Amino acid sequence: MLNKLLIEHDHICRTLNLLEMQFLDLCRGRIPNLSMMRSIIVYIQEYPEQAHHPLEDMIFSILLEREEKVKLLQNLISDHTDLEVVTRNLRESLEAYIQGNLSEEELAHLLSTFLIRQRQHLYIEEMEIYPLAKHILTKKDWEKIQSVVPDSDDPVFGERTQNDYELLYREIEGNNK
Repeated sequence: MLNKLLIEHDHICRTLNLLEMQFLDLCRGRIPNLSMMRSIIVYIQEYPEQAHHPLEDMIFSILLEREEKVKLLQNLISDHTDLEVVTRNLRESLEAYIQGNLSEEELAHLLSTFLIRQRQHLYIEEMEIYPLAKHILTKKDWEKIQSVVPDSDDPVFGERTQNDYELLYREIEGNNK
């Protein structure tokens, strides 16, 4: 289960890397691929927030019952909610930018904040909480988590890439060669 989460983190990081390339284009006065940016933001809004975070929240809740790193776990759980809001705001801001209602500087600031927050969040989970979960959670805990959290296929990196994300997947794979 932790391996699945780590693989998903890798996928999220790969999409964040591609978004950062678009962000850098914007900062350098080049025209970013706005369609690509939209696909990345929608992907992060739809898959990690609907499939990845609920799984983590279940793990974090069990760890909270055992009183391990309570404050950090509570912060990460609330961070999932905060990141949903940040992602939604970024999506709305990108649409406003496309319509000419937001400046490049404003969009660049929002993108920078988004990228930093996402990466910090992933780092804390991987360095602090996943090792703790590996050490603390029992086989019975993992079975309970498995039975409650539905298994869903990643629309970009899963067995069958959804049509909406085909271009995004090809772009990510092309940048990793």
